[in-house]
Amino acid sequence: MLFLTLIYRKEQVPQMKPKVIMPKMADTLSNNYLKEKGYDVITVPDVTEQALLDHPDVAAAILFVSPIPNTIYDKLPNLKVFARYGVGYDSVDANYAASKGVWVTNTPGANAVSVAESAVSDLLLLAKRSPWISQKMREGDLKGAVHLMGRDVAGATIGIVGYGNIGQSVAKILSGFNVNVLIYNRTPRESKYGKFVDWDTLFKESDYVTIHLAATPETENSITAKEFAMMKSSASIINLARGPIINENDLISALKTGQIESAALDVFDKEPLPATSPLFDLDNVFLTPHTAAQTLEAHNRMAVGASKMIDQVLTGNTPDWPVNQPK
Repeated sequence: MLFLTLIYRKEQVPQMKPKVIMPKMADTLSNNYLKEKGYDVITVPDVTEQALLDHPDVAAAILFVSPIPNTIYDKLPNLKVFARYGVGYDSVDANYAASKGVWVTNTPGANAVSVAESAVSDLLLLAKRSPWISQKMREGDLKGAVHLMGRDVAGATIGIVGYGNIGQSVAKILSGFNVNVLIYNRTPRESKYGKFVDWDTLFKESDYVTIHLAATPETENSITAKEFAMMKSSASIINLARGPIINENDLISALKTGQIESAALDVFDKEPLPATSPLFDLDNVFLTPHTAAQTLEAHNRMAVGASKMIDQVLTGNTPDWPVNQPK
């Protein structure tokens, strides 16, 4: 009888679900999605290398943009998946993770509308010179403010570099602005919102170039002095993708010399942008600290999407949005 009782009690012990470490903000914005499913959720301000090492039995993690070194996998024997909170995954070596049997996922499309709206907003700010007019007004220089002349966007040529979810959303938004849209993509496709052209044509003919390439070793340093030399002196560039896609020194030189008129930048080679960066000294650059997707709606979609990817992997399923294929 005692033996049977012990068996019965053992069967009643609940099985603990795997441990997941995630940013507190992601847990909150996902409405505690993984906690509600019974996972052992550990929340931290940001999932860094040290935060992972503090929990060596972790099975999954949601990542912001803190870099994850390849040396970490052998120290986390239970790890099954890194779910990126967002689209870019350049903070983790997805191919190496696959060699260690670890999935890497992202949330494609979750922030597409938010980033696209920010890109078009930046384009309008540059065209109307709104940041500089506002600054002069705040400084009491009303005469200087009213003498700054903007431009109409209607009739302009807009070049979209990269035609994934974000690039497509930008083109769709611009369809109501009476502009000529040129599109460059590695694999041209049909679009009712613009015309596909080659790389050089886009840079030569565009009044505004907005960058929406994925950050990969192939796209790093894609835009250099060569591209700036092709652009009109009245043209502007907008980068809300990743800093290393543009050669930052070449961009600074083009802005200093008037080779191009202005830029709106949300991403940089080093983030946060060092206080000593020459970009802070330029009066033809609109700077924001990687906040193009900083909307409640986008963050909710990213938090829920990343959480779902973890649940899919840890329940033995193939995730919907993998960026690698574990071996």
